[in-house]
Order: sequence, then structure tokens, then C-alpha cells
Amino acid sequence: MTKLTRTIWFFATLILCAETVAEDPSDTRSLYQLLSPIKGLSAQFSQQIFNSDGDLFQISSGELTATEPNKIRWIVKQPMAQQIISDGTHLWIYDPDLEQVIIQPFVEDIAASPIALFAGNLEELDKAYSIVYLPTETPALKSYLLTPKSTGALYTTLRIDFIAQIPKAIEFVDSLNQTTNINLHNVLINPQLSDDLFTFEIPSGVDVVNKNVD
Repeated sequence: MTKLTRTIWFFATLILCAETVAEDPSDTRSLYQLLSPIKGLSAQFSQQIFNSDGDLFQISSGELTATEPNKIRWIVKQPMAQQIISDGTHLWIYDPDLEQVIIQPFVEDIAASPIALFAGNLEELDKAYSIVYLPTETPALKSYLLTPKSTGALYTTLRIDFIAQIPKAIEFVDSLNQTTNINLHNVLINPQLSDDLFTFEIPSGVDVVNKNVD
């Protein structure tokens, strides 16, 4: 799941804010109220990754689709094609340039991937994260800082932004202090989605690495 988390899947001021603002149960409730109507979404994304010194070293873009229960489709189109697809049981990571697909069990853990917030079990939200609402100068912008409670989480902080109840941005810092900024465009909430979108048919001639999948 490391590659998924770094792909899909904060700056110092956000971390300091999390340390100085006390967690409020009402913050968790308000985030839950924004997330709970979302049973699925589709969007285009643009992603930027910064190293621990704050230098931009990777830009990518593509399409994201997610729906309950734990079905995720993350398609990178530029600069290098990659597909990450889950049907809620299996996870496929396909690299066309390498002519390789990795198959592994999907881990049902809302803290394992930021995208799982749109496709997972929100009843576990307060168990998985400490949540702090971040006041902004824009009335329509709602911003939340989430800190995983698990010491084994693959990222240390996560921020999610909503504008007019629509998720617009996700930003997280991983265990290497790399910051990933994902902006969502043309977001559709609760679209009609075929189950076929969340299965992967392995092309002929592709190397298959199967990691404990029945």
C-alpha cells in the first residue's frame, strides 16, 4: 500500500496548527456531515509532490473514481501512465511501461489511503483520526486537518478542503516528509458507476506479481 498512498492517494504551519488547536468533537461531526452524503465520486485530478525541502519534483494528472464499498479507480495519464484499481477485495497496480501488474489484497482501513474517505466506512472516522477544523478567510471553504491515530500510518498529516460541500483538495505528508497536493476538478458526487470500472483485466504478455491473493 506504500505506492498507493504516495500516489493517491503539509506544510509546517498546518502541523503547528494541529499541535496548538485542541481537538473538538464538533469538528469530527461537521466533517462527517460533509462526507456522509458522498457515496461515490468521479473527478479529474492534478497532483504535485514536494520533497522534504519543499522542492517540487513530480507532477501528474489523471482521473479518480471512488464508490462504496472500497472501490477505487485511480488512473494516471501524465507524465507516465499507471492504473491503481480496487474492487474492494483485490488491488491491482498496473504499470504499462514496465509491462507489469501487481495484485494484492485490498486493506480495508480508512487510514490507509486518503481516497478511502470517499469509499470507506465513516463509522471509523473518529477512531482513525484526530480531526481539527481549520478556520479560513473564505466563507465557502471548509478545511480540516486529520492526524492518523495509528503509529503505523504511512502519512503523518492529511488536510481535506471542501468548497460548497464539494471536496476540492487533499494534501498529505508521508513518512519521508514528502508533501502531496491533489486538486480535484469537475467533481461529480454520487454518479452512476458500473462495477466493471473496478475490475482489471490483465493484458496478454504482462508480467503478474501476485502477493497472497486467492
